[in-house]
Amino acid sequence: MNLDQQLQNLIQEAPNHGVPAVIMENGVIPIINAFAQQLGHREYYLRQTLDNNLVLTILGSDQHPELEKKVIYAFPSVQSAAQFPDSKIENPDIVAQQVPVSQILFQMFTMKGVDSVIFVDEPDQYQQSKEIYCDKLQSAIRQNLSNLINSATSPNRFA
Repeated sequence: MNLDQQLQNLIQEAPNHGVPAVIMENGVIPIINAFAQQLGHREYYLRQTLDNNLVLTILGSDQHPELEKKVIYAFPSVQSAAQFPDSKIENPDIVAQQVPVSQILFQMFTMKGVDSVIFVDEPDQYQQSKEIYCDKLQSAIRQNLSNLINSATSPNRFA
């Protein structure tokens, strides 16, 4: 499914989640589209447990062990997800699920306890991956929604 179709699906599904379609279309979709345009694939594979919980990876620093961040990896193929070099993949209760990029980005808007999603565009080239921080995406959507509300409530000076 191409990106336009994915975004249209989000707009159509918005009322089912208590979000007016106009808010989704004008407040959320432009931001999701802008972030998605930075990525190399339209669908990624996320590692999940059998009960649909995303697999978190905790990254740390040798120089600053007190600093750590919780990330989710998004892979370009099921093979990339299966070959990711960590111990969790040995667990038979973890599967790779294909998810449209628009859905991943939309879920990032509501994620708690996750710092970022690392989108791997080329297998085994993790240093060239694109990391999108949840708080930056959330902030951009909140700002766009605020601008949308302000423009709707401010009097039109040209009327």
